[in-house]
Amino acid sequence: MTSRLFAVSSSVLLLVAASSSVAGGQPSHGDAWRCGSGARSLSHLGDHVYPEAGNGGYTSLHTDVHLAYDAPSNRFLPGNHVVLTDSATQCLSDFSLDFERHSAANPVDGPDLTVQSITVNGRPASFRFVEPTYPGDPNGQDDPDPRAHQASQVTPVGGPNHNPLPPACTPEVTGDDVNAQNGDPCPANKLVITPRRPLRAGEIFRVTVNYTGRPGVHTDGDGSTEGWFVGADGSFVTTEPVGTMDWMPLNNHPSVKPTYDFYDTVTRGRTAIANGRLISGPTDNAPDANFAGGSTSWHWKSPEPIANYLVENSVGNFDYSFRTGANDVVYFEAQDSGITDARKALNKVAMDQQEAITHFEEQFSGPFPFNSDGIVVAKPTASFEEEMQTKIVFVGGRIAADTFSHENMHQWW
Repeated sequence: MTSRLFAVSSSVLLLVAASSSVAGGQPSHGDAWRCGSGARSLSHLGDHVYPEAGNGGYTSLHTDVHLAYDAPSNRFLPGNHVVLTDSATQCLSDFSLDFERHSAANPVDGPDLTVQSITVNGRPASFRFVEPTYPGDPNGQDDPDPRAHQASQVTPVGGPNHNPLPPACTPEVTGDDVNAQNGDPCPANKLVITPRRPLRAGEIFRVTVNYTGRPGVHTDGDGSTEGWFVGADGSFVTTEPVGTMDWMPLNNHPSVKPTYDFYDTVTRGRTAIANGRLISGPTDNAPDANFAGGSTSWHWKSPEPIANYLVENSVGNFDYSFRTGANDVVYFEAQDSGITDARKALNKVAMDQQEAITHFEEQFSGPFPFNSDGIVVAKPTASFEEEMQTKIVFVGGRIAADTFSHENMHQWW
C-alpha cells in the first residue's frame, strides 16, 4: 500500500489553530450571485479510478471524532458524531461529504448507518444524499441524464457501444467479472449539506454530523474489502483507499489531510486505538442509557495531518504497552487478547524491533515524521495489512518483521 505524507511545520499548525474561530457575517449583495455548490468530486474529466472521490469548495482543517460504540453489537449509539472544521475556498450555497450509509454489494458486512441531524456553526442544516456525477459534466452536478451517474472501470462507460459518457464512480465488484456492473447507477454516497445561510469565501465553519447504526466495509473494484471489520469482541480498521466513509462522513480524498482528535466512549473494558498519542484514558464511566454495564473513554490526538485512508480507530480486547524511545517518539504495541500465547510471543519478537527498524529507515528517508509509532495486530482476517498513520495494522493474528519494515517505510511516503 502506498501513501504520501507531507510535512507541515508547527508554525503552520499553530496558525491554523489560532484562526479556528468561526467567522461571522453574510456575503455582500454584490457577492451573493457568486455563491454556488461545492464540487462533489476532486477528480478530473475522464478519470475512471474512483472519479467520485473527494469534495471541493473548502479545505479540511481538523476533525473531532466522537464515537459512542457498543462492541458486542457493533453499533454506533446515540451521541455518536463527528465535528469537521473547514475553511471555505469559495462562497458556498451548499457543500458535500462522502458517506456510504448502505452497501447493495455487501448487505451483510457493509454499513447500515443513519444520519439523525446536521448542524453548521451550531445551526440546523438541511441535507440530502445524491449520486455522484462524472467530473466535468457540462450539464452540472445535478444532470438529469441518468447516464451521467453510472459506474464503470472503463472510459466511456461499458465501451463505445454503450454509455458514451465517462464513469461517475467505480463499481463495487462482488464476482469474478470486474465489468459486470458497468452502467449500474452509482450509490447515493454524496451527503450534500445546505446551511441556513451561504458560507463566504475564507470563512472557517464547523459541521456536526450526528449518526448511528452499524459501521461496515466497502467493496472495491477488484472485489476486495476495506473499512470497519468486525472481530469477536470489537472491530478493527483498515481502509485503503476509500473505506473510511463506511464508518464516518468525511472529505474522502488522499489530498485532504486534517488533523484529528478521537474521543471514544466504548463498551466497558474495551480498548480504543487511534492515530497519534494517547492523551487520556482509559477512564471508566458509570452505567447510562447507552451502556447498561458502564463504558470506558479514550482520547487520542494526532497534531499531524492524516490522509483519508490512514485514519485509524479500532476497538476491542487488546494487550498493549507504550515505550518512549529516542527523539521522544512513543512506540506502541497492541495484540488482540484472543491470539494464542505462543503466537503472541512470536509476534512480540518482531514488534520489539520497530524502533531499530525505524532508525535504520531514517538513514534513507530522514527523521521520523511523527511523535509516535505503533503496531496493532488484529485477530480476524482481512484483505491486507495497512500503514495506518502511526498505528500500522496487521491482520490474521500475526506479524513479520519484513512486512513491518515495508509498512513502516510508508510512514514517510
